[in-house]
Amino acid sequence: MSTEVRTRGNVRAAPQGMIHPFNYEGVRLGKSWLRDQYQHTRDYFLAIPDDDLLKGFRQRAGLPAPGEDMRGWYSGDDQGLWYSRGDTFHVFGQWLSALARMAKATGDEAARDKVLGLMAEWAKTIAPDGYFYFSTHPHTPHYIYDKICGGLVDIAQYLGSQEALAHLATITRWATKNLDRSVAQGGWPTNTEWYTISENLYRAYQVTGDPTYRDFAQAWHYTGFWDELAAGKDALIGHHAYSHVNTLGSAAMAFAVTGEPKYFATIDNAYHLIWDHHLYATGGYGPSEAFCPPNGSMGSQVEFVNPNWLVPNASSETTCGTWAAFKLNRYLNHFTGDARYSAWTEILLYNAIGASLLMTGRGRTFYYSSYMMAGSDKGYYPHLWPCCSGTYPMAVADYHNIVYYRDAGGLYVNLFLPSEVTWTHD
Repeated sequence: MSTEVRTRGNVRAAPQGMIHPFNYEGVRLGKSWLRDQYQHTRDYFLAIPDDDLLKGFRQRAGLPAPGEDMRGWYSGDDQGLWYSRGDTFHVFGQWLSALARMAKATGDEAARDKVLGLMAEWAKTIAPDGYFYFSTHPHTPHYIYDKICGGLVDIAQYLGSQEALAHLATITRWATKNLDRSVAQGGWPTNTEWYTISENLYRAYQVTGDPTYRDFAQAWHYTGFWDELAAGKDALIGHHAYSHVNTLGSAAMAFAVTGEPKYFATIDNAYHLIWDHHLYATGGYGPSEAFCPPNGSMGSQVEFVNPNWLVPNASSETTCGTWAAFKLNRYLNHFTGDARYSAWTEILLYNAIGASLLMTGRGRTFYYSSYMMAGSDKGYYPHLWPCCSGTYPMAVADYHNIVYYRDAGGLYVNLFLPSEVTWTHD
Protein backbone atom coordinates (compact mmCIF):
# COMPACT_ATOMS: atom_id res chain seq x y z
CA MET A 1 0.00 0.00 0.00
CA SER A 2 1.21 3.52 -0.68
CA THR A 3 -1.75 5.52 0.61
CA GLU A 4 -0.83 8.30 3.03
CA VAL A 5 -2.04 7.87 6.58
CA ARG A 6 -1.89 10.11 9.62
CA THR A 7 -0.06 8.68 12.61
CA ARG A 8 0.80 10.57 15.79
CA GLY A 9 -0.20 13.78 14.04
CA ASN A 10 2.23 13.22 11.15
CA VAL A 11 1.60 11.94 7.65
CA ARG A 12 3.57 8.94 6.49
CA ALA A 13 3.08 6.02 4.14
CA ALA A 14 0.94 3.06 5.13
CA PRO A 15 2.73 -0.27 5.68
CA GLN A 16 4.61 -1.61 2.69
CA GLY A 17 5.49 -5.16 3.67
CA MET A 18 4.19 -7.89 5.92
CA ILE A 19 5.66 -10.60 8.07
CA HIS A 20 3.59 -13.49 9.32
CA PRO A 21 3.31 -15.31 12.64
CA PHE A 22 3.47 -19.08 12.46
CA ASN A 23 -0.15 -19.44 13.55
CA TYR A 24 0.60 -22.13 16.13
CA GLU A 25 2.42 -24.39 13.72
CA GLY A 26 6.01 -25.61 13.85
CA VAL A 27 7.12 -23.75 17.00
CA ARG A 28 8.24 -25.69 20.06
CA LEU A 29 9.06 -24.15 23.42
CA GLY A 30 12.32 -25.23 25.01
CA LYS A 31 12.99 -25.94 28.65
CA SER A 32 11.97 -22.87 30.63
CA TRP A 33 9.49 -21.63 33.19
CA LEU A 34 7.31 -20.47 30.29
CA ARG A 35 7.02 -24.01 28.96
CA ASP A 36 6.28 -25.21 32.48
CA GLN A 37 3.55 -22.57 32.81
CA TYR A 38 2.09 -23.62 29.47
CA GLN A 39 2.09 -27.31 30.47
CA HIS A 40 0.47 -26.56 33.83
CA THR A 41 -2.22 -24.47 32.12
CA ARG A 42 -2.89 -27.18 29.55
CA ASP A 43 -3.17 -29.85 32.24
CA TYR A 44 -5.37 -27.66 34.43
CA PHE A 45 -8.01 -27.02 31.77
CA LEU A 46 -7.98 -30.55 30.40
CA ALA A 47 -8.75 -31.79 33.92
CA ILE A 48 -12.00 -29.80 34.25
CA PRO A 49 -14.82 -32.33 33.70
CA ASP A 50 -16.80 -31.73 30.53
CA ASP A 51 -20.06 -32.33 32.37
CA ASP A 52 -19.23 -29.45 34.73
CA LEU A 53 -18.45 -27.09 31.85
CA LEU A 54 -21.65 -28.03 30.03
CA LYS A 55 -24.05 -28.26 32.96
CA GLY A 56 -25.62 -24.82 32.69
CA PHE A 57 -26.08 -25.06 28.93
CA ARG A 58 -27.80 -28.43 29.31
CA GLN A 59 -30.04 -27.18 32.11
CA ARG A 60 -31.17 -24.24 30.02
CA ALA A 61 -31.91 -26.58 27.10
CA GLY A 62 -33.86 -29.03 29.30
CA LEU A 63 -31.35 -31.85 28.76
CA PRO A 64 -29.91 -34.21 31.36
CA ALA A 65 -27.24 -32.22 33.18
CA PRO A 66 -24.85 -34.30 35.27
CA GLY A 67 -21.78 -32.75 36.81
CA GLU A 68 -21.13 -30.08 39.42
CA ASP A 69 -21.88 -26.37 39.26
CA MET A 70 -18.81 -24.34 38.35
CA ARG A 71 -19.91 -21.48 40.66
CA GLY A 72 -18.44 -17.97 40.65
CA TRP A 73 -18.67 -15.95 37.46
CA TYR A 74 -19.38 -19.10 35.45
CA SER A 75 -22.70 -19.93 37.08
CA GLY A 76 -25.24 -18.69 39.61
CA ASP A 77 -27.11 -16.53 37.12
CA ASP A 78 -30.06 -15.87 39.39
CA GLN A 79 -28.14 -14.57 42.38
CA GLY A 80 -28.35 -11.00 41.16
CA LEU A 81 -24.73 -10.11 41.95
CA TRP A 82 -22.65 -8.79 39.08
CA TYR A 83 -19.63 -10.87 40.10
CA SER A 84 -21.54 -14.14 40.49
CA ARG A 85 -24.03 -14.04 37.67
CA GLY A 86 -23.38 -16.74 35.15
CA ASP A 87 -22.81 -15.23 31.71
CA THR A 88 -21.56 -11.99 33.24
CA PHE A 89 -18.25 -12.56 31.47
CA HIS A 90 -18.74 -16.01 30.13
CA VAL A 91 -15.41 -17.72 29.46
CA PHE A 92 -16.61 -20.87 27.66
CA GLY A 93 -15.83 -19.50 24.20
CA GLN A 94 -12.37 -18.39 25.28
CA TRP A 95 -11.63 -21.86 26.60
CA LEU A 96 -12.66 -23.30 23.24
CA SER A 97 -10.19 -20.90 21.63
CA ALA A 98 -7.38 -21.76 24.01
CA LEU A 99 -7.81 -25.52 23.65
CA ALA A 100 -7.97 -25.28 19.84
CA ARG A 101 -4.77 -23.23 19.76
CA MET A 102 -3.02 -25.60 22.16
CA ALA A 103 -4.02 -28.59 20.06
CA LYS A 104 -2.67 -26.92 16.92
CA ALA A 105 0.53 -25.66 18.54
CA THR A 106 1.70 -28.96 19.95
CA GLY A 107 -0.26 -31.62 18.05
CA ASP A 108 -2.02 -32.37 21.33
CA GLU A 109 -4.62 -35.03 20.58
CA ALA A 110 -6.11 -34.87 24.08
CA ALA A 111 -6.70 -31.13 23.75
CA ARG A 112 -8.16 -31.68 20.28
CA ASP A 113 -10.53 -34.39 21.51
CA LYS A 114 -11.62 -32.27 24.46
CA VAL A 115 -12.41 -29.15 22.49
CA LEU A 116 -14.21 -31.02 19.72
CA GLY A 117 -16.18 -32.98 22.29
CA LEU A 118 -17.15 -29.83 24.20
CA MET A 119 -18.27 -28.15 21.00
CA ALA A 120 -20.35 -31.15 19.92
CA GLU A 121 -22.13 -31.41 23.27
CA TRP A 122 -22.64 -27.63 23.53
CA ALA A 123 -24.13 -27.63 20.03
CA LYS A 124 -26.85 -30.00 21.23
CA THR A 125 -28.05 -27.22 23.54
CA ILE A 126 -28.53 -24.65 20.76
CA ALA A 127 -32.24 -23.86 20.54
CA PRO A 128 -34.16 -24.26 17.25
CA ASP A 129 -34.03 -20.50 16.71
CA GLY A 130 -30.24 -20.45 17.25
CA TYR A 131 -30.22 -19.27 20.87
CA PHE A 132 -26.97 -20.53 22.37
CA TYR A 133 -26.31 -18.85 25.73
CA PHE A 134 -25.66 -20.44 29.11
CA SER A 135 -28.82 -18.96 30.59
CA THR A 136 -32.10 -17.45 29.44
CA HIS A 137 -31.04 -13.93 30.42
CA PRO A 138 -27.34 -13.38 29.68
CA HIS A 139 -26.00 -10.24 31.29
CA THR A 140 -23.55 -9.35 28.48
CA PRO A 141 -24.89 -10.93 25.29
CA HIS A 142 -22.58 -9.09 22.87
CA TYR A 143 -19.46 -10.04 24.81
CA ILE A 144 -20.49 -13.70 25.01
CA TYR A 145 -21.38 -13.95 21.32
CA ASP A 146 -17.99 -12.47 20.46
CA LYS A 147 -16.10 -15.01 22.58
CA ILE A 148 -18.02 -18.04 21.32
CA CYS A 149 -17.69 -16.74 17.76
CA GLY A 150 -13.93 -16.56 18.30
CA GLY A 151 -13.83 -20.06 19.74
CA LEU A 152 -15.67 -21.53 16.77
CA VAL A 153 -13.46 -19.65 14.30
CA ASP A 154 -10.39 -21.05 16.04
CA ILE A 155 -11.74 -24.61 15.96
CA ALA A 156 -12.43 -24.22 12.25
CA GLN A 157 -9.15 -22.50 11.40
CA TYR A 158 -6.77 -24.55 13.52
CA LEU A 159 -8.50 -27.93 13.61
CA GLY A 160 -10.26 -27.90 10.24
CA SER A 161 -13.74 -28.47 11.68
CA GLN A 162 -16.61 -27.86 9.28
CA GLU A 163 -19.01 -28.48 12.15
CA ALA A 164 -17.64 -25.38 13.86
CA LEU A 165 -18.52 -23.30 10.81
CA ALA A 166 -22.03 -24.73 10.73
CA HIS A 167 -22.57 -23.83 14.40
CA LEU A 168 -21.09 -20.38 13.79
CA ALA A 169 -23.58 -19.76 11.00
CA THR A 170 -26.43 -20.86 13.26
CA ILE A 171 -25.61 -18.60 16.20
CA THR A 172 -24.79 -15.69 13.88
CA ARG A 173 -28.24 -15.90 12.31
CA TRP A 174 -29.65 -15.51 15.82
CA ALA A 175 -27.25 -12.69 16.63
CA THR A 176 -28.03 -10.68 13.49
CA LYS A 177 -31.71 -10.74 14.43
CA ASN A 178 -31.46 -10.23 18.18
CA LEU A 179 -28.32 -8.40 19.33
CA ASP A 180 -29.15 -4.79 20.14
CA ARG A 181 -27.29 -2.59 17.65
CA SER A 182 -28.37 0.66 19.27
CA VAL A 183 -25.63 0.24 21.89
CA ALA A 184 -23.09 0.83 19.11
CA GLN A 185 -24.10 4.49 19.17
CA GLY A 186 -23.58 4.88 22.89
CA GLY A 187 -19.98 3.86 23.53
CA TRP A 188 -18.73 3.14 27.04
CA PRO A 189 -20.18 2.67 29.56
CA THR A 190 -22.68 0.05 28.58
CA ASN A 191 -23.46 -3.29 30.16
CA THR A 192 -21.83 -5.16 27.32
CA GLU A 193 -18.61 -4.79 25.33
CA TRP A 194 -20.12 -4.62 21.88
CA TYR A 195 -17.09 -2.85 20.41
CA THR A 196 -14.90 -5.97 20.43
CA ILE A 197 -17.17 -8.04 18.17
CA SER A 198 -15.76 -7.00 14.80
CA GLU A 199 -12.41 -8.73 15.22
CA ASN A 200 -13.75 -12.28 15.33
CA LEU A 201 -16.39 -11.61 12.69
CA TYR A 202 -13.71 -10.37 10.29
CA ARG A 203 -11.71 -13.48 11.13
CA ALA A 204 -14.81 -15.56 10.31
CA TYR A 205 -15.02 -13.76 6.97
CA GLN A 206 -11.38 -14.57 6.21
CA VAL A 207 -11.91 -18.25 7.05
CA THR A 208 -15.19 -18.67 5.17
CA GLY A 209 -15.31 -15.95 2.50
CA ASP A 210 -18.93 -15.39 3.51
CA PRO A 211 -19.75 -11.65 3.26
CA THR A 212 -22.39 -12.06 5.97
CA TYR A 213 -19.62 -11.99 8.55
CA ARG A 214 -17.87 -9.01 6.96
CA ASP A 215 -21.08 -7.00 6.84
CA PHE A 216 -22.01 -7.89 10.41
CA ALA A 217 -18.50 -6.92 11.54
CA GLN A 218 -18.98 -3.46 10.06
CA ALA A 219 -22.11 -2.97 12.15
CA TRP A 220 -19.97 -3.02 15.31
CA HIS A 221 -17.22 -0.58 14.35
CA TYR A 222 -16.32 1.72 17.24
CA THR A 223 -16.25 4.59 14.78
CA GLY A 224 -16.07 7.60 17.06
CA PHE A 225 -13.36 6.16 19.28
CA TRP A 226 -11.30 4.81 16.38
CA ASP A 227 -11.55 8.06 14.41
CA GLU A 228 -10.30 10.11 17.36
CA LEU A 229 -7.30 7.84 17.72
CA ALA A 230 -6.66 7.95 13.97
CA ALA A 231 -6.57 11.75 14.18
CA GLY A 232 -3.93 11.61 16.91
CA LYS A 233 -6.20 12.39 19.87
CA ASP A 234 -5.75 10.49 23.12
CA ALA A 235 -9.26 9.09 23.21
CA LEU A 236 -8.22 6.42 25.72
CA ILE A 237 -8.45 8.64 28.80
CA GLY A 238 -11.25 7.66 31.16
CA HIS A 239 -12.16 4.48 29.31
CA HIS A 240 -12.06 0.89 30.52
CA ALA A 241 -8.48 -0.10 29.78
CA TYR A 242 -8.51 -3.77 28.76
CA SER A 243 -11.60 -3.63 26.56
CA HIS A 244 -10.39 -0.48 24.82
CA VAL A 245 -7.12 -2.15 23.93
CA ASN A 246 -9.14 -5.20 22.91
CA THR A 247 -11.23 -3.13 20.48
CA LEU A 248 -8.01 -2.22 18.69
CA GLY A 249 -7.97 -5.83 17.52
CA SER A 250 -11.22 -5.07 15.74
CA ALA A 251 -9.68 -1.98 14.12
CA ALA A 252 -6.68 -4.07 13.08
CA MET A 253 -8.90 -6.65 11.42
CA ALA A 254 -10.86 -3.87 9.72
CA PHE A 255 -7.55 -2.77 8.19
CA ALA A 256 -6.63 -6.35 7.25
CA VAL A 257 -9.93 -6.87 5.43
CA THR A 258 -10.64 -3.45 3.93
CA GLY A 259 -7.15 -1.99 3.54
CA GLU A 260 -8.44 1.43 4.61
CA PRO A 261 -5.45 3.37 6.00
CA LYS A 262 -7.45 5.07 8.75
CA TYR A 263 -7.72 1.77 10.58
CA PHE A 264 -3.95 1.35 10.58
CA ALA A 265 -3.61 4.91 11.86
CA THR A 266 -6.00 4.00 14.67
CA ILE A 267 -3.90 1.14 15.98
CA ASP A 268 -0.52 2.74 15.33
CA ASN A 269 -1.44 5.93 17.14
CA ALA A 270 -3.02 3.97 19.97
CA TYR A 271 0.13 1.92 20.45
CA HIS A 272 2.31 5.01 20.72
CA LEU A 273 -0.12 6.81 23.00
CA ILE A 274 -0.20 3.82 25.33
CA TRP A 275 3.57 3.34 25.19
CA ASP A 276 4.31 7.03 25.81
CA HIS A 277 1.67 7.87 28.41
CA HIS A 278 -0.20 4.91 29.87
CA LEU A 279 2.25 2.17 30.87
CA TYR A 280 3.94 1.24 34.09
CA ALA A 281 7.54 0.05 33.76
CA THR A 282 6.17 -3.51 33.94
CA GLY A 283 4.08 -3.02 30.80
CA GLY A 284 0.91 -3.10 32.90
CA TYR A 285 -1.74 -0.47 32.38
CA GLY A 286 -5.15 0.66 33.56
CA PRO A 287 -5.09 1.22 37.34
CA SER A 288 -8.54 0.32 38.67
CA GLU A 289 -9.16 -0.77 35.05
CA ALA A 290 -9.17 2.78 33.60
CA PHE A 291 -6.83 4.87 31.47
CA CYS A 292 -5.66 7.92 33.41
CA PRO A 293 -4.86 11.42 32.13
CA PRO A 294 -1.10 11.75 31.44
CA ASN A 295 -0.54 14.24 34.28
CA GLY A 296 0.77 12.08 37.08
CA SER A 297 -2.50 10.28 37.71
CA MET A 298 -0.93 6.86 37.28
CA GLY A 299 1.60 7.73 39.95
CA SER A 300 -1.10 8.79 42.38
CA GLN A 301 -2.83 5.45 41.84
CA VAL A 302 0.09 3.59 43.41
CA GLU A 303 0.31 5.97 46.36
CA PHE A 304 -3.24 5.75 47.68
CA VAL A 305 -5.46 2.71 47.99
CA ASN A 306 -8.90 3.09 46.43
CA PRO A 307 -11.22 1.77 49.19
CA ASN A 308 -14.21 1.67 46.84
CA TRP A 309 -12.69 -0.90 44.49
CA LEU A 310 -13.40 -4.61 44.88
CA VAL A 311 -9.65 -5.22 44.93
CA PRO A 312 -8.25 -1.95 46.33
CA ASN A 313 -4.73 -2.33 44.90
CA ALA A 314 -5.83 -3.21 41.36
CA SER A 315 -2.97 -1.57 39.47
CA SER A 316 -3.29 -3.60 36.28
CA GLU A 317 -5.71 -6.20 34.91
CA THR A 318 -2.90 -8.63 34.27
CA THR A 319 -3.98 -11.54 32.09
CA CYS A 320 -6.76 -9.79 30.16
CA GLY A 321 -4.50 -6.80 29.61
CA THR A 322 -1.68 -9.04 28.40
CA TRP A 323 -3.91 -10.86 25.92
CA ALA A 324 -5.22 -7.64 24.38
CA ALA A 325 -1.71 -6.19 24.08
CA PHE A 326 -0.26 -9.41 22.63
CA LYS A 327 -2.86 -9.22 19.87
CA LEU A 328 -2.32 -5.54 19.13
CA ASN A 329 1.45 -5.92 18.96
CA ARG A 330 1.19 -9.03 16.79
CA TYR A 331 -1.05 -7.20 14.31
CA LEU A 332 1.39 -4.29 14.14
CA ASN A 333 4.36 -6.63 13.68
CA HIS A 334 2.45 -8.42 10.95
CA PHE A 335 1.46 -5.27 9.08
CA THR A 336 4.83 -3.53 9.28
CA GLY A 337 7.66 -5.90 10.11
CA ASP A 338 8.80 -3.20 12.54
CA ALA A 339 10.52 -4.59 15.63
CA ARG A 340 9.61 -1.61 17.82
CA TYR A 341 6.17 -3.09 18.47
CA SER A 342 7.76 -6.14 20.08
CA ALA A 343 8.97 -4.19 23.10
CA TRP A 344 5.60 -4.16 24.85
CA THR A 345 5.12 -7.87 24.17
CA GLU A 346 8.46 -8.65 25.77
CA ILE A 347 7.99 -6.70 28.99
CA LEU A 348 4.48 -8.09 29.45
CA LEU A 349 5.76 -11.61 28.89
CA TYR A 350 8.23 -11.28 31.75
CA ASN A 351 6.35 -8.97 34.12
CA ALA A 352 2.66 -9.77 33.54
CA ILE A 353 1.42 -13.09 32.17
CA GLY A 354 4.75 -14.87 32.72
CA ALA A 355 4.86 -13.65 36.31
CA SER A 356 1.24 -14.55 37.07
CA LEU A 357 0.26 -17.04 39.72
CA LEU A 358 -0.76 -20.36 38.20
CA MET A 359 -4.43 -21.28 37.95
CA THR A 360 -5.31 -23.43 40.93
CA GLY A 361 -8.15 -25.00 42.87
CA ARG A 362 -11.62 -24.62 41.46
CA GLY A 363 -11.31 -21.49 39.33
CA ARG A 364 -8.86 -19.51 41.43
CA THR A 365 -7.34 -16.97 39.08
CA PHE A 366 -4.64 -14.34 39.30
CA TYR A 367 -6.34 -11.18 38.07
CA TYR A 368 -4.72 -7.92 39.21
CA SER A 369 -1.09 -6.95 39.56
CA SER A 370 -0.43 -4.58 42.42
CA TYR A 371 2.23 -1.87 42.19
CA MET A 372 1.45 -0.05 45.44
CA MET A 373 4.32 1.92 46.98
CA ALA A 374 3.27 0.96 50.49
CA GLY A 375 3.81 -2.69 49.71
CA SER A 376 2.18 -5.36 47.56
CA ASP A 377 1.83 -9.07 47.36
CA LYS A 378 0.39 -11.48 44.84
CA GLY A 379 -2.96 -13.07 45.44
CA TYR A 380 -5.94 -14.62 43.73
CA TYR A 381 -9.15 -12.85 42.79
CA PRO A 382 -11.80 -13.23 45.53
CA HIS A 383 -14.40 -14.81 43.22
CA LEU A 384 -14.07 -17.89 41.04
CA TRP A 385 -13.77 -18.04 37.24
CA PRO A 386 -13.51 -14.30 36.47
CA CYS A 387 -12.91 -13.00 32.96
CA CYS A 388 -9.15 -13.40 33.42
CA SER A 389 -9.67 -17.16 33.67
CA GLY A 390 -10.67 -16.93 30.01
CA THR A 391 -7.75 -14.87 28.77
CA TYR A 392 -5.15 -16.67 30.91
CA PRO A 393 -4.99 -19.87 28.78
CA MET A 394 -5.23 -17.86 25.56
CA ALA A 395 -2.25 -15.69 26.49
CA VAL A 396 -0.23 -18.72 27.58
CA ALA A 397 -1.10 -20.60 24.37
CA ASP A 398 0.09 -17.54 22.45
CA TYR A 399 3.66 -18.17 23.61
CA HIS A 400 3.87 -20.36 20.51
CA ASN A 401 2.79 -17.49 18.27
CA ILE A 402 4.93 -14.56 19.38
CA VAL A 403 8.49 -15.93 19.21
CA TYR A 404 9.02 -16.09 15.43
CA TYR A 405 7.71 -14.50 12.23
CA ARG A 406 8.42 -15.29 8.59
CA ASP A 407 8.08 -13.86 5.11
CA ALA A 408 9.25 -14.71 1.61
CA GLY A 409 12.78 -13.73 2.59
CA GLY A 410 13.17 -15.91 5.64
CA LEU A 411 12.84 -15.96 9.41
CA TYR A 412 12.48 -13.20 12.04
CA VAL A 413 13.26 -13.83 15.71
CA ASN A 414 10.89 -11.74 17.78
CA LEU A 415 11.74 -13.00 21.28
CA PHE A 416 14.90 -14.72 22.44
CA LEU A 417 13.38 -17.65 24.31
CA PRO A 418 14.43 -21.31 24.51
CA SER A 419 12.57 -22.59 21.46
CA GLU A 420 12.87 -23.96 17.97
CA VAL A 421 10.89 -23.68 14.78
CA THR A 422 10.60 -25.92 11.74
CA TRP A 423 9.12 -24.76 8.46
CA THR A 424 9.46 -25.17 4.73
CA HIS A 425 10.97 -22.19 2.90
CA ASP A 426 10.85 -22.24 -0.92
